[in-house]
Amino acid sequence: MKVKTFNRSFVFLVLALFFGSAASSQTVPEQLEALFTSPQYPVNGNVLVAENSKVIYRRSFGFADAKNKLPNKEDSRFQLASITKIFTSTAVLQLRDRGRLNLDDPLNKFFPEFPYPDITIRHLLSHTSGLPDFQIFEELVEKDPSKIFTNSDIITALKAWKEPLSSRPGDSWSYSNPGYCLLALLVEKLSGLKFEDYVRQQIFLPTGMANSYFETDKLPTTDLNKAKEQRYRLLFDTELQAVEMEKWRGFTGNGGIISTVGDLLKFDQALSSGKLLKDSTLEEAFSPVRLNNGKSVKTTTLDASYGLGWFIFEDESGGKIVWHGGGRPGIVTVFLRNVSKRQTAIVLDNSYNLETYRIGLNAINIVNGKPALIRRKSLVREYGLSLVEKGADAAICKLVELRSDDKKYFLDEDEMNDLALQLLYAGKSANHNELALEVAKLNIAFFPDSFNVYDSYGEILAKIGRKDLAISMYRKSVVLNPKNEGGKRALVELLKK
Repeated sequence: MKVKTFNRSFVFLVLALFFGSAASSQTVPEQLEALFTSPQYPVNGNVLVAENSKVIYRRSFGFADAKNKLPNKEDSRFQLASITKIFTSTAVLQLRDRGRLNLDDPLNKFFPEFPYPDITIRHLLSHTSGLPDFQIFEELVEKDPSKIFTNSDIITALKAWKEPLSSRPGDSWSYSNPGYCLLALLVEKLSGLKFEDYVRQQIFLPTGMANSYFETDKLPTTDLNKAKEQRYRLLFDTELQAVEMEKWRGFTGNGGIISTVGDLLKFDQALSSGKLLKDSTLEEAFSPVRLNNGKSVKTTTLDASYGLGWFIFEDESGGKIVWHGGGRPGIVTVFLRNVSKRQTAIVLDNSYNLETYRIGLNAINIVNGKPALIRRKSLVREYGLSLVEKGADAAICKLVELRSDDKKYFLDEDEMNDLALQLLYAGKSANHNELALEVAKLNIAFFPDSFNVYDSYGEILAKIGRKDLAISMYRKSVVLNPKNEGGKRALVELLKK
C-alpha cells in the first residue's frame, strides 16, 4: 500500500545478517576511513565518531544534489526521520520530571476523546500500546488525496479506525508513528507551547543546536534554500532527486527534525552532562520496558530491546549501547551512543543506503578494538538500476550473476517490495507500471511464503486496473496472514466495484 511504503519506519529497512571479519592493524582513524569509503557501498552523507565528547573522525561524502554537483559539507543538514523520537521522548520525560505527568497516566486523562482508555504514556513511549501505524489514514487519503495531514488528525483517524488494537496495551512491542504524534500533542497540551517551540526552547537552545529545525517550520528563504540542497535517492535512480512527501510533512513528534552531525553531538553531550535530563531519568529511558508478562521488550530490529524512546542492545560486554535510527524514501540515519564508554557514532546518509545501521555499529566496534562487520552490497539496488537503464532481461541476468556471490551481496524482500512500489508511484519512465509488475512477480518467486509480496502485487494490479488478478493476489495474502487487515479492506473495496 502506498501509505505503508512511503512511511515505512526505519525498523523495516535493515534485515541483513551480520558476519565477522578480522581486525585491522591500522589506527582507529584509518580503520574508520576505510569503513566509510568502502567501494562496496560508500556513504553519501555525513559521519561523525566521538569519544569522551572529542571528535576522532568527521567527514562529508558525496553530493547533497548530484545533478547540480552540490557536495555535502560539514554543516549540511539532513532529515533525521525517526531519530526525532528521542527528542520527543526527552520532552515528555522533562515534563514528567517537572511533575506535569506520570508515565502511567492514561492518555485520555489529558485527551478525553482518545478512544483507548487503557493506553498510558509509558505504552506510547515504548511502542507497546498496540496502536496501528499510518495505515489509519488509508481511507482518508482515498477520500481526500490533496489533504495535508497533521497531528490534530490522529485522534479523529483513530476514532474512525474500525480495527482492534494489534494487542492489549503492554502485551507486545509494535512500532507506531502515530503514538509519537500523540506524545507531541501531549507536550503541547501540558506546556502551552507548540511542540516545535517547546523543543526549540527546552532542547535546541540550551544544547546549542543552532543548525536544527523542523520540517514544518516556515523558514527564511536563505535557510529554506539550504534545506533544499538535500535531495533523496530512490532505489532505482542514478541521481539524487526529491521525493513527494508533502502529504506527510505535517506530522511531528514521530519525525520531522532536520539537523547536522555537529548538532547531534551537542545533543549527545547535553544528555551526558545532565543538562537535559537527570541521570536517574536517563537510566530509566535506557532500560528495557517490561511487558505485562514481566519479560523485557524484544523488538523486530537487530535483536534489540526498547526503553522510553531508545533501542537498547542488551549485550553489554562492550558497554551499554543505546540508539535510534531513521528512514524515509532516500534517507537512512543512525545515532548510536555507548553510554558506558562515552562513545558516539552518527551516520546521516541521503542515498538510501541500507547498510547505514551496520556502518554505525562498525564504527563503535572499531573504536572498541572489535572486528568490523563485513558489509555486503544490496542486490536490489544493482538490479533496479539495471532494470531501469537496460530493461528486464538484462536486469534478471545481472541478478542471477551477482546472487551467487552471497559474501558480497544480499537480497532483501522488503527492499524488493519498496522498489516495486516506488516504480509504481514515483517511476519516471513511460513503462514504470510494467517494471513495477516485473519486480513484484520476481519477489513472489523469491519469497513465496510471504503474505506481503502478494499484498503488494495485488496493490500494483489494482492500481493499473487489473481487478480480477488483484483480488486473487489479495486473497492469497489474507490466507497466508489472516491478520492482514489492509489486505482485507482492499478486497472489500475491489469486490464492491
